[in-house]
Amino acid sequence: MRLPDLFHSTAFRTGLAYAALFGLSAVVLFGIMYWQTAGDMERQLRDVTHADMRALTAVFDDGGLPGLRRAIEERVAGTHGRAGWYLLLDARGNRLAGNLPALTARSGWREVHLPETGTESGEHEHGEGRTVLGEGRRLEAGGFLFVGQDADQLAETRELWTYALLWGIGATLLLAAAGGALMGAAALRRVEAINRVTGAIVQGDLDRRIPRRGSNDEFDVLATHLNEMLARIQQLMEGMRQVSSDIAHDLRTPLGRLRQTLEKTRREATTVAQYQAAVDHAIGQTDQILETFAALLRIAQIESGSRRARFTDVDLSAALETVVDAYAPVAEDSGHTLQASIPPDIHVQGDRELLVQAVANLVENALRHTQATSRIEVALEALPDAVVLTVADNGPGIPEDLLGKVTQRFYRLEASRSTPGSGLGLSLVAAVAALHHVPLQLSDNRPGLRATLRFGRD
Repeated sequence: MRLPDLFHSTAFRTGLAYAALFGLSAVVLFGIMYWQTAGDMERQLRDVTHADMRALTAVFDDGGLPGLRRAIEERVAGTHGRAGWYLLLDARGNRLAGNLPALTARSGWREVHLPETGTESGEHEHGEGRTVLGEGRRLEAGGFLFVGQDADQLAETRELWTYALLWGIGATLLLAAAGGALMGAAALRRVEAINRVTGAIVQGDLDRRIPRRGSNDEFDVLATHLNEMLARIQQLMEGMRQVSSDIAHDLRTPLGRLRQTLEKTRREATTVAQYQAAVDHAIGQTDQILETFAALLRIAQIESGSRRARFTDVDLSAALETVVDAYAPVAEDSGHTLQASIPPDIHVQGDRELLVQAVANLVENALRHTQATSRIEVALEALPDAVVLTVADNGPGIPEDLLGKVTQRFYRLEASRSTPGSGLGLSLVAAVAALHHVPLQLSDNRPGLRATLRFGRD
């Protein structure tokens, strides 16, 4: 796994997006906490300073600059500079009183930072290295008054919150980036596993499947669906190969016979009647080949699953009655007995045309491969959890070890090779059953063959 792949992964980018979101959340959180602490401290300092300013202004109104000067000197002597800070300037900017150095006469609120310088004894002089938050105001006599409070604790609080904010945002971004990298690496490992499997499949290894971890997360769900898709593709590919092989082997014989017939006719026929008989025979063989191809194409269409889009509510009872009515005369002419046990108004979801074709194939298969006087029964039963369709006969049946083979394309029992047909009838029934997700069960009817289709109820 390369770093560029990690940086370009969706999981890593999502982690970075969450890091930005967490960083913004941290800024908002710290801002609220700062407003609740440092902001409240500053408001308290301003209230105290403003009250002191009003009191000194009242002194100035009563006693002028001399009275104000005495009041400031008393405050400075009483507080020893531990909290209150004062500065009184005359109209020319000369310092008259206070414990602050001369400042620029500017009205309004401001912070004053006193420089930190040491004495010869190594101690700091009074007020040095401190932060003062105060208010300045011009007096009517042209003088200037500045009143302030010690704001060292406020400055320390601000500094503390600033460092906490920076460290908090840094830690948040670092942890989020690390989390994004871990998530990206984990996602890339799962994607790489999928890429390796798909690469092997592209090279022709259709047996490969995407591994699952058993965590049932979105990757496991995706792997399950992809594996189902791959299994379906493999099944269709194998079906195509089987069809191609079956066509090559099973249609070669009738095509060869057709060619021999035409060559013999060209070589030996001397009359119009002989040519006419040969053409009629060739047309009959060609029709059988075309019927085989049509059956193969129909099976391929069914197996593709495209007909599922045409599924509707099907009155299966009425559909079976249609098949029985159509084959009853045929069964009577051949000496068979066709019986029906079909309750009315039983419905399933499916393709009516294909279901009729499947049942017709089962009935026709029974008529074709059982002796005269045999009994064929078409039955439908509605159970609490399923609808069961059965076509059974009491003929010779199929050996148990061959029941799984008769649904293969072109497969025919030795006893059936002398009868007409292509060996695709049961293959089509199996394809229709698979399309409807209905199991086709072939079993011994003791005697005869029993074919069962079990439709589950939703």
